[in-house]
Amino acid sequence: MALRRTHVALSEAITLGYINIEHQSLLISGAEIIGIWIGAQLPDIDQKQTRINKKIGMAAKPMTWWGHRTWSHTIWILLLLFFVSYYLSNNAYLNGQFLFNNPFLLFLYYGISFGTLLHIVEDSFSVEGVRWFYPFDKSINVRKKSPFRYKVGGKKENLILFISILMIIFNLLIYVINFDY
Repeated sequence: MALRRTHVALSEAITLGYINIEHQSLLISGAEIIGIWIGAQLPDIDQKQTRINKKIGMAAKPMTWWGHRTWSHTIWILLLLFFVSYYLSNNAYLNGQFLFNNPFLLFLYYGISFGTLLHIVEDSFSVEGVRWFYPFDKSINVRKKSPFRYKVGGKKENLILFISILMIIFNLLIYVINFDY
């Protein structure tokens, strides 16, 4: 697993770049950023020592039974999350339309799904790889030779983290400069 801070930083850098391209409002941007932050950590719920597993407690216990990068790093969890996001976003009572008349929760739900997607894609570039179709295909898909392949805690991951932080700062500056008051 890439370190939590690297997942969060890289996922947020990608999201902020998208937000700048789309010129989204502050409310929608905030919802996406919070959703991506949650989703970027969510797949690591299957490890006992991660912060998200410790925060959730006993509810996360079943995810640790199969080991790391099994169920929580598959296409199946992504399909489930996008289905739940779609269901919740089409329900006026559950997506906040009934109370707030704004799409805040809709972007939060999809942000969690996209944050999880980004996490799994980021892990697929690591030396350890990802089992996309677990349990049907238990082989680990590892990129043998790639300039983007990294080792957890290694120099390349630290470089990815550093570049991600620079991208976040740059995108925040662009967002503030282009913000319509």
